[in-house]
Amino acid sequence: MLNFVFVVLSAAFATFVVAGSLLTIFKKEIAFNERVGKFFGETVKKETNNSLRKKNDDRLRELFDRYWNKGTNLLNQKVSKVERKKLDILLRDAGYPFKSAIDFRLFQFVLSIGISVPIVLFLLPVADNKMLVWLMAITMAILGFRLPVFQLGKKKTARVKEINKSMADFFDTVNLLLEAGMGLDLALAEVSKKYKGPLSEEFLRTLEDMKLGKSRREAFYELRKRVPSDSFQSVITSLIQADQLGIGMAKVLGNLTVRVREQRREAAREQAMKAPVKMLFPMVFFIFPALFIVILGPLVITLITKGLGG
Repeated sequence: MLNFVFVVLSAAFATFVVAGSLLTIFKKEIAFNERVGKFFGETVKKETNNSLRKKNDDRLRELFDRYWNKGTNLLNQKVSKVERKKLDILLRDAGYPFKSAIDFRLFQFVLSIGISVPIVLFLLPVADNKMLVWLMAITMAILGFRLPVFQLGKKKTARVKEINKSMADFFDTVNLLLEAGMGLDLALAEVSKKYKGPLSEEFLRTLEDMKLGKSRREAFYELRKRVPSDSFQSVITSLIQADQLGIGMAKVLGNLTVRVREQRREAAREQAMKAPVKMLFPMVFFIFPALFIVILGPLVITLITKGLGG
């Protein structure tokens, strides 16, 4: 029995010695193989997950596009030309955040239904006053239908503000290229490629219209209609008149940039003059009550506790 135990222990000891020796000899090769296997295993796993995620996204997008196209085809027959023209003007002023007026109208209906239907489904069965729930659902439906229009107005205001802000630097750069010997179209193209923003996008679209056969006058007229900014429209009108009369564009743009900077300076002064009026209501409703409490509070407490004779 003791001999058997001794043989087993000797075999185990020899096994451990051989294993330790082999691990010591091939340590670098084992570590390298583990790292390579781990790296390529994670890479294959990531690629598999990415491919599955991409397939799921493609299926969802395909399903979404299918039903969205059905909705646009249905609305295309319902929306009148007058209403479509009004929506096109709103989208044009906001920079076309939607592809077409039909897509925008469908988004309005989807948002309206998506806000109002959950209220009816979840609140109507448990509510005591059914009429109040229906009134709330109708109100949220109207709000969901009108909210995208308000968002378009906000985008229009932000877009006009950004265009007015970037006009001076944009036309200054165009003027420098004109004085260097470039033509107006080439100078506008080069500056529009360098600057990023709605102003560059509008001029690139104008240049594309000119490539498609429109004259410079017609393309500039369309540009003036697309941008609802008074200062920008006056600049484009001056450019159209200078092009018709044959006046040098460099001189015209130099005078225009000076005028644009003066208009911005006057607008800043106007906003500064409006600041005291805008500060009046917060001061009356928030600052003055706190000051009155701090100043007159101890006096009122003294009068309440001790009276006039105290």
